[in-house]
Amino acid sequence: MTDSPIKAPDQPEPTRFECRPARLTDAPAYHRYVVECADAGMPLYQVAQFDPDGWLQSLLDHAAGHHLPSGYLPTTTYFALDGEEILATLRLRHGDNEATRQWLGHIGYETRPSRRGKGAASALLCWIQQALSAPVLISCGEENLASHKVIAAAGGEWLGRRYHPGDRRWLEMYRIDPLPRPTAADLLATATSDQLQV
Repeated sequence: MTDSPIKAPDQPEPTRFECRPARLTDAPAYHRYVVECADAGMPLYQVAQFDPDGWLQSLLDHAAGHHLPSGYLPTTTYFALDGEEILATLRLRHGDNEATRQWLGHIGYETRPSRRGKGAASALLCWIQQALSAPVLISCGEENLASHKVIAAAGGEWLGRRYHPGDRRWLEMYRIDPLPRPTAADLLATATSDQLQV
């Protein structure tokens, strides 16, 4: 896990949501997403709500490896969208450091509060798994049962509990593996199967 765990930026298998890297043109949708997440008390968005446009620009800068805070790895942010609405966000950290190995993991994600339980986080995580070239680490709070289910559905292998010194809480650490990309025959078989069930 020393190199970036993500392959080429080509589009993995489509999902029912549009999954893709964040763009500057997402600013209006991102602003609405940030406001809802901040109103729900999500810590990351407590800061982002004061300048959502600047925060989005910093996410794009971090993906390019620019203006990284000390100790941060280049991190690409991805969105699952339904039309113009951001449903979930996933951050993929490229490389390894003590934070990724001990408590942070390579992947962090969250779902828009009003869209929880609709499968957006699962779809986004599965989409990313198809682009991975190596296993990655992912963590979630012990109390976050929804995330445990999402990670388990992604084939997460439990590695144990880890203490996050900054947040002063225990996290569960998992490893997830890359998923094979479906072949044209797989997609055709799925489409044919879906047509037969109609």
